[in-house]
Amino acid sequence: MLHYYSKRSRGEAIRTGVKPHNDDVWVHGESVVADDLSYLADEYGLSPNIIRDVRDVSELPRVEYAEDALYIFLRTPRRTKHGEVYTSPLLSIVQKDKFFTLAYSDSFRPDDIIGSNPTDMETDPVALALATFAAVVSIYESVLHRTSRAVRDVGSRLRTHEVTNRDIIRFAVIEDNLNECGTNLDGMVALARHLRENRRDTFTAADVEMIDDIILHIQQLLVSLASQRQSVKSIRNAYTTIANNSMNQRIKTLTVLTVLIALPNVFYGMYGMNVALPFADQPWAYSVVVTFTILLIFGVYLLAKRFRIF
Repeated sequence: MLHYYSKRSRGEAIRTGVKPHNDDVWVHGESVVADDLSYLADEYGLSPNIIRDVRDVSELPRVEYAEDALYIFLRTPRRTKHGEVYTSPLLSIVQKDKFFTLAYSDSFRPDDIIGSNPTDMETDPVALALATFAAVVSIYESVLHRTSRAVRDVGSRLRTHEVTNRDIIRFAVIEDNLNECGTNLDGMVALARHLRENRRDTFTAADVEMIDDIILHIQQLLVSLASQRQSVKSIRNAYTTIANNSMNQRIKTLTVLTVLIALPNVFYGMYGMNVALPFADQPWAYSVVVTFTILLIFGVYLLAKRFRIF
């Protein structure tokens, strides 16, 4: 679905609605289909071979130049209600007096940019492209903040509760989210550095300074992500140590219980044989054997506790 944003003068607010007649226009497409791409290619002279890649869910961050237009592929994150993070392509296109954003999904909205930047940026396609880039990076920052809270929650639960299968699944989701964000941020920082080279003199000095800010922001997120990965690694090691220790304690307890249960059978088994045994005909022999086995079990238990067997 296509949306149009335009303004007739610098002092006027951005208008949304049907296709405007003036040249200064921002066209945004969300969940674009093949018909939308064909229309844009024919109407605005966009490269059909490039813009169709936005419908490739696996498309990675990259930059292209074609037909006097700059094409910037990004990936926007989206968090589901179950906590998983998925990313999808977002294509920003800069022409002389037009700007386009084409999204595979609805994870990016122009409202995140409109009104939050200086007025002159709202009519400058290059500035809008960089503002879009910065907005996408900010979405990653929000996702990583929520992931960081999830990591802390898992660590806190480890100190107060026994690990369950649900905790393990949640932990695996957190690791997948960090890997997904890390892969795309690495690609986007490489893309930003490529833009900063400004080989085609597309950007002004102010634009290059903004690109530097974007690079710095991504690098800060990568440092935060590396810290979260280290926390995940530490928690995983703690999980493994606790699980192994719990298993060892259970095995020791079961071993001692097996020994304690087997000891009485030694004496009861002898009196079950068809052979003559001392005091077999005495009525008090049963009480003596039972008392002796109880004392023996108690003695073995104390001995095991003394040597910290369990």
